[in-house]
Amino acid sequence: MKDLLRTPARLAASTLLRLRPDAPHRPPGDRTVLDDIAMRRPWNLRVKWARRRAMRRLDSLRPGVTVIIVNWNTGPVTADVVRAVQHFSPPGTEILMIDNGSSDDSRKIFDGWPGIRTVWLRSNAGHGVALDLGICWCETTIAVTLDSDAIPLRAGWLDLAVEPVQSGTAVLAGQRSRRGFVHPIYLAIDTAAFVRDRHASFQVFVEAGTMDDDVVWGENAFDTAELLSQRFHDDEKLLIERGPNPADGLPGMTVADVVYHHGGVSRDVDGSIGESAYAGWRESCDAIGVGEVIDVGTGATP
Repeated sequence: MKDLLRTPARLAASTLLRLRPDAPHRPPGDRTVLDDIAMRRPWNLRVKWARRRAMRRLDSLRPGVTVIIVNWNTGPVTADVVRAVQHFSPPGTEILMIDNGSSDDSRKIFDGWPGIRTVWLRSNAGHGVALDLGICWCETTIAVTLDSDAIPLRAGWLDLAVEPVQSGTAVLAGQRSRRGFVHPIYLAIDTAAFVRDRHASFQVFVEAGTMDDDVVWGENAFDTAELLSQRFHDDEKLLIERGPNPADGLPGMTVADVVYHHGGVSRDVDGSIGESAYAGWRESCDAIGVGEVIDVGTGATP
Protein backbone atom coordinates (compact mmCIF):
# COMPACT_ATOMS: atom_id res chain seq x y z
CA MET A 1 0.00 0.00 0.00
CA LYS A 2 2.81 2.39 0.89
CA ASP A 3 4.50 1.74 -2.47
CA LEU A 4 1.23 2.51 -4.26
CA LEU A 5 1.03 5.84 -2.47
CA ARG A 6 4.69 6.73 -3.00
CA THR A 7 4.52 6.77 -6.81
CA PRO A 8 1.72 9.37 -7.11
CA ALA A 9 3.38 11.45 -4.39
CA ARG A 10 6.68 11.44 -6.27
CA LEU A 11 4.93 12.36 -9.52
CA ALA A 12 3.11 15.22 -7.80
CA ALA A 13 6.36 16.46 -6.22
CA SER A 14 8.29 16.33 -9.50
CA THR A 15 5.45 18.13 -11.32
CA LEU A 16 5.38 20.87 -8.70
CA LEU A 17 9.14 21.21 -8.84
CA ARG A 18 8.96 21.81 -12.58
CA LEU A 19 6.29 24.45 -11.98
CA ARG A 20 8.27 26.03 -9.11
CA PRO A 21 11.93 25.69 -10.22
CA ASP A 22 13.06 28.39 -7.77
CA ALA A 23 11.88 26.37 -4.72
CA PRO A 24 15.32 24.90 -3.90
CA HIS A 25 16.84 28.40 -4.01
CA ARG A 26 14.60 29.67 -1.21
CA PRO A 27 15.70 29.47 2.43
CA PRO A 28 13.52 27.11 4.51
CA GLY A 29 11.58 29.92 6.18
CA ASP A 30 10.73 31.49 2.82
CA ARG A 31 9.28 28.37 1.23
CA THR A 32 5.55 28.00 0.71
CA VAL A 33 3.53 24.85 1.34
CA LEU A 34 3.78 24.06 -2.36
CA ASP A 35 7.56 24.48 -2.22
CA ASP A 36 7.76 22.02 0.68
CA ILE A 37 5.61 19.52 -1.18
CA ALA A 38 7.68 19.95 -4.35
CA MET A 39 10.91 19.37 -2.41
CA ARG A 40 9.37 16.62 -0.28
CA ARG A 41 10.11 18.37 3.00
CA PRO A 42 7.37 17.07 5.35
CA TRP A 43 9.09 18.48 8.44
CA ASN A 44 8.73 22.01 7.05
CA LEU A 45 5.00 21.39 6.73
CA ARG A 46 4.92 20.41 10.39
CA VAL A 47 6.77 23.60 11.33
CA LYS A 48 4.20 25.67 9.40
CA TRP A 49 1.35 23.90 11.19
CA ALA A 50 3.03 24.40 14.58
CA ARG A 51 3.57 28.10 13.84
CA ARG A 52 -0.08 28.61 12.88
CA ARG A 53 -1.16 26.90 16.08
CA ALA A 54 1.29 29.00 18.07
CA MET A 55 -0.12 32.18 16.50
CA ARG A 56 -3.52 31.36 17.96
CA ARG A 57 -1.97 30.87 21.40
CA LEU A 58 0.18 34.01 21.63
CA ASP A 59 -2.18 35.69 24.09
CA SER A 60 -1.86 32.73 26.43
CA LEU A 61 1.96 32.77 26.66
CA ARG A 62 3.00 32.82 30.29
CA PRO A 63 5.66 35.23 31.57
CA GLY A 64 8.81 33.21 32.09
CA VAL A 65 11.57 31.20 30.43
CA THR A 66 11.62 27.83 28.70
CA VAL A 67 14.99 26.16 28.06
CA ILE A 68 14.82 24.10 24.85
CA ILE A 69 17.29 21.25 24.40
CA VAL A 70 17.46 19.01 21.32
CA ASN A 71 18.65 15.48 21.99
CA TRP A 72 19.83 12.92 19.45
CA ASN A 73 21.46 9.75 20.78
CA THR A 74 23.35 11.60 23.53
CA GLY A 75 21.09 10.59 26.41
CA PRO A 76 23.68 10.48 29.25
CA VAL A 77 25.25 13.83 28.33
CA THR A 78 21.87 15.48 27.79
CA ALA A 79 20.75 14.13 31.18
CA ASP A 80 23.73 15.81 32.84
CA VAL A 81 22.86 19.09 31.14
CA VAL A 82 19.22 18.82 32.25
CA ARG A 83 20.29 18.23 35.87
CA ALA A 84 22.56 21.28 35.75
CA VAL A 85 19.78 23.41 34.22
CA GLN A 86 17.39 22.32 36.96
CA HIS A 87 19.95 22.98 39.67
CA PHE A 88 21.24 26.36 38.49
CA SER A 89 18.07 27.95 37.07
CA PRO A 90 15.55 30.14 38.92
CA PRO A 91 12.38 28.47 40.23
CA GLY A 92 9.72 28.26 37.55
CA THR A 93 12.15 27.82 34.65
CA GLU A 94 10.61 25.32 32.26
CA ILE A 95 12.53 22.72 30.27
CA LEU A 96 11.39 21.40 26.90
CA MET A 97 13.42 18.56 25.42
CA ILE A 98 12.92 17.64 21.76
CA ASP A 99 14.18 14.14 21.00
CA ASN A 100 15.18 13.74 17.35
CA GLY A 101 14.25 10.07 16.95
CA SER A 102 17.06 8.74 19.17
CA SER A 103 17.90 5.04 18.99
CA ASP A 104 19.91 4.94 22.24
CA ASP A 105 18.52 4.72 25.80
CA SER A 106 17.15 8.28 25.74
CA ARG A 107 13.52 7.23 26.14
CA LYS A 108 14.41 5.08 29.14
CA ILE A 109 16.36 7.99 30.65
CA PHE A 110 13.82 10.77 30.13
CA ASP A 111 10.42 9.07 30.37
CA GLY A 112 8.87 10.30 33.60
CA TRP A 113 11.66 12.74 34.41
CA PRO A 114 10.09 15.28 36.79
CA GLY A 115 10.07 18.92 35.79
CA ILE A 116 10.65 18.55 32.05
CA ARG A 117 8.36 18.27 29.04
CA THR A 118 9.62 15.89 26.37
CA VAL A 119 8.49 15.65 22.74
CA TRP A 120 9.47 12.47 20.90
CA LEU A 121 9.89 12.93 17.14
CA ARG A 122 9.58 9.74 15.10
CA SER A 123 12.77 10.36 13.15
CA ASN A 124 15.67 12.80 13.01
CA ALA A 125 14.19 16.03 11.66
CA GLY A 126 17.51 17.83 11.97
CA HIS A 127 18.66 20.20 14.70
CA GLY A 128 17.27 23.35 13.08
CA VAL A 129 13.83 21.88 12.44
CA ALA A 130 13.65 20.62 16.02
CA LEU A 131 14.48 24.12 17.29
CA ASP A 132 11.84 25.65 15.00
CA LEU A 133 9.27 23.27 16.45
CA GLY A 134 10.51 23.85 19.99
CA ILE A 135 10.03 27.63 19.80
CA CYS A 136 6.54 27.15 18.33
CA TRP A 137 5.70 24.74 21.17
CA CYS A 138 7.11 27.05 23.83
CA GLU A 139 4.46 28.22 26.33
CA THR A 140 6.43 31.10 27.89
CA THR A 141 7.28 34.57 26.60
CA ILE A 142 11.00 33.81 26.34
CA ALA A 143 12.67 30.75 24.85
CA VAL A 144 16.30 29.80 25.47
CA THR A 145 18.09 27.31 23.23
CA LEU A 146 20.89 25.28 24.77
CA ASP A 147 23.02 22.63 23.07
CA SER A 148 22.72 19.16 24.54
CA ASP A 149 26.42 19.33 25.51
CA ALA A 150 26.43 22.94 26.71
CA ILE A 151 26.27 22.88 30.49
CA PRO A 152 25.49 25.69 32.94
CA LEU A 153 28.29 26.34 35.41
CA ARG A 154 26.59 28.36 38.10
CA ALA A 155 23.44 30.16 39.18
CA GLY A 156 22.72 33.22 37.05
CA TRP A 157 23.70 31.48 33.81
CA LEU A 158 20.47 32.64 32.13
CA ASP A 159 20.76 36.31 33.02
CA LEU A 160 23.02 37.72 30.31
CA ALA A 161 20.84 36.38 27.49
CA VAL A 162 17.41 36.58 29.14
CA GLU A 163 17.52 40.01 30.75
CA PRO A 164 17.93 42.00 27.48
CA VAL A 165 14.96 40.14 25.97
CA GLN A 166 12.93 40.46 29.15
CA SER A 167 13.52 44.22 29.34
CA GLY A 168 12.76 44.76 25.65
CA THR A 169 16.32 45.88 24.88
CA ALA A 170 16.72 42.98 22.44
CA VAL A 171 14.56 40.43 20.64
CA LEU A 172 17.44 38.02 20.23
CA ALA A 173 20.50 37.61 22.47
CA GLY A 174 23.20 35.00 22.79
CA GLN A 175 26.64 33.77 21.91
CA ARG A 176 28.47 35.57 19.13
CA SER A 177 29.56 33.09 16.47
CA ARG A 178 32.71 33.50 14.43
CA ARG A 179 30.71 35.08 11.61
CA GLY A 180 28.88 37.42 13.94
CA PHE A 181 25.45 35.82 14.20
CA VAL A 182 23.73 34.70 17.40
CA HIS A 183 24.53 31.01 17.87
CA PRO A 184 21.94 28.61 19.36
CA ILE A 185 24.53 26.99 21.62
CA TYR A 186 23.23 29.63 24.06
CA LEU A 187 20.50 31.93 22.81
CA ALA A 188 17.40 33.72 24.15
CA ILE A 189 14.59 34.91 21.89
CA ASP A 190 11.23 36.59 22.27
CA THR A 191 8.84 33.71 21.57
CA ALA A 192 6.13 35.88 20.02
CA ALA A 193 8.60 37.63 17.69
CA PHE A 194 9.73 34.26 16.31
CA VAL A 195 6.21 32.93 15.90
CA ARG A 196 4.94 36.08 14.15
CA ASP A 197 7.76 36.10 11.59
CA ARG A 198 6.84 33.25 9.26
CA HIS A 199 10.26 33.55 7.60
CA ALA A 200 12.15 33.00 10.86
CA SER A 201 13.90 29.63 11.04
CA PHE A 202 16.85 27.96 12.73
CA GLN A 203 17.45 25.66 9.78
CA VAL A 204 20.69 25.29 7.85
CA PHE A 205 20.50 26.44 4.24
CA VAL A 206 22.84 25.70 1.34
CA GLU A 207 22.02 27.32 -1.98
CA ALA A 208 20.86 24.88 -4.61
CA GLY A 209 23.61 23.44 -6.81
CA THR A 210 26.41 24.30 -4.38
CA MET A 211 28.95 21.48 -4.29
CA ASP A 212 30.75 20.59 -1.05
CA ASP A 213 34.03 22.04 -2.30
CA ASP A 214 32.30 25.32 -3.22
CA VAL A 215 30.58 25.95 0.11
CA VAL A 216 31.42 29.34 1.61
CA TRP A 217 29.64 29.70 4.94
CA GLY A 218 27.93 33.05 5.26
CA GLU A 219 27.78 33.50 1.45
CA ASN A 220 26.17 30.48 -0.22
CA ALA A 221 25.62 28.40 2.93
CA PHE A 222 24.24 29.39 6.31
CA ASP A 223 24.64 27.61 9.64
CA THR A 224 21.99 26.86 12.26
CA ALA A 225 20.30 30.16 13.25
CA GLU A 226 22.49 32.21 10.89
CA LEU A 227 19.53 33.19 8.72
CA LEU A 228 17.44 33.72 11.86
CA SER A 229 19.86 36.40 13.03
CA GLN A 230 19.42 38.16 9.69
CA ARG A 231 15.69 38.50 10.34
CA PHE A 232 16.36 41.07 13.07
CA HIS A 233 18.02 44.49 12.89
CA ASP A 234 21.31 45.09 14.67
CA ASP A 235 19.58 47.13 17.36
CA GLU A 236 17.29 44.16 18.09
CA LYS A 237 20.18 41.77 18.73
CA LEU A 238 22.72 41.42 21.51
CA LEU A 239 25.86 39.39 20.85
CA ILE A 240 27.53 37.93 23.93
CA GLU A 241 31.27 37.38 23.68
CA ARG A 242 33.03 34.24 24.83
CA GLY A 243 34.69 34.28 28.21
CA PRO A 244 37.80 32.61 29.61
CA ASN A 245 37.88 28.84 29.88
CA PRO A 246 37.26 27.83 33.53
CA ALA A 247 39.81 25.01 33.48
CA ASP A 248 43.29 25.02 31.97
CA GLY A 249 43.56 22.81 28.92
CA LEU A 250 39.86 21.92 28.89
CA PRO A 251 38.50 21.70 25.32
CA GLY A 252 35.48 23.78 24.47
CA MET A 253 34.29 27.33 25.03
CA THR A 254 32.67 29.41 27.72
CA VAL A 255 29.95 31.93 26.90
CA ALA A 256 29.92 34.92 29.23
CA ASP A 257 31.44 32.79 32.00
CA VAL A 258 28.15 30.99 32.53
CA VAL A 259 27.74 28.26 29.92
CA TYR A 260 30.38 25.79 28.92
CA HIS A 261 30.18 24.07 25.55
CA HIS A 262 32.24 20.89 25.61
CA GLY A 263 33.72 20.48 22.15
CA GLY A 264 35.57 17.28 23.00
CA VAL A 265 32.65 14.85 23.12
CA SER A 266 33.19 12.48 20.20
CA ARG A 267 30.20 11.06 18.37
CA ASP A 268 29.67 8.23 15.94
CA VAL A 269 27.86 8.83 12.66
CA ASP A 270 24.54 8.12 14.38
CA GLY A 271 25.23 10.85 16.90
CA SER A 272 25.79 8.46 19.79
CA ILE A 273 28.63 8.66 22.29
CA GLY A 274 30.68 5.74 23.55
CA GLU A 275 31.66 4.92 27.10
CA SER A 276 35.12 6.42 26.80
CA ALA A 277 33.73 9.66 25.36
CA TYR A 278 31.24 9.90 28.18
CA ALA A 279 33.95 9.24 30.73
CA GLY A 280 35.89 12.16 29.25
CA TRP A 281 32.81 14.36 29.47
CA ARG A 282 32.32 13.52 33.15
CA GLU A 283 35.99 14.17 33.86
CA SER A 284 35.62 17.61 32.27
CA CYS A 285 32.47 18.32 34.31
CA ASP A 286 34.38 17.45 37.48
CA ALA A 287 37.19 19.79 36.41
CA ILE A 288 34.82 22.75 36.09
CA GLY A 289 33.12 22.01 39.40
CA VAL A 290 29.69 20.73 38.32
CA GLY A 291 30.35 17.05 38.87
CA GLU A 292 28.49 16.94 42.19
CA VAL A 293 25.49 18.71 40.69
CA ILE A 294 24.99 16.13 37.95
CA ASP A 295 26.04 13.12 40.03
CA VAL A 296 22.48 12.22 41.02
CA GLY A 297 20.08 9.51 39.99
CA THR A 298 18.57 9.75 36.52
CA GLY A 299 15.29 11.56 36.59
CA ALA A 300 15.79 12.97 40.06
CA THR A 301 15.61 16.71 40.49
CA PRO A 302 18.73 17.92 42.36
